[in-house]
Amino acid sequence: MKEEDLGYGHVVMGFESLEEMQEYMDSREREANENTMPKQWEITWGSYVIKVVPPDLIIWGYVFTEEEFLADEIGEDLGNPQVEAEVMASLEQLKGRYERGYRYGRYYSVITPKGEYGDAHVSELWEITEADYVFAMANKWEVAPELVRRLQQEILESVTEQESE
Repeated sequence: MKEEDLGYGHVVMGFESLEEMQEYMDSREREANENTMPKQWEITWGSYVIKVVPPDLIIWGYVFTEEEFLADEIGEDLGNPQVEAEVMASLEQLKGRYERGYRYGRYYSVITPKGEYGDAHVSELWEITEADYVFAMANKWEVAPELVRRLQQEILESVTEQESE
């Protein structure tokens, strides 16, 4: 495997074979699942989340509910059996990824203020309140200092709790 770091958590990787790539992806997913705190597994459909990408990028997200995903994907094609069948198949795939720890939604930052669709693994996310999210949106996705302090405390408590188990 060859690797080139592009910064901000982005890496370009090259593999000798599809099998090597799949093995790598499977091992990374296992590692992520093993390192996920119980509180992170509580992130569910309809959650508001934050993700920190070192050194200083904050990503804000909203995890779609199943109903929101269906409405967004079907859109004006409501009543079209072919489109509805394709979207239902996509939802089943999404549910499979959800069980493996991935949360699909729309994610925002100062770099992508209009947001982009995608998913992130719960090991990289932390749940926030809707009020936190709305405040960030109103402030062009900047982080409030009091949120940083609160999240530091929440994460420290979760780590301490996990270590004591």
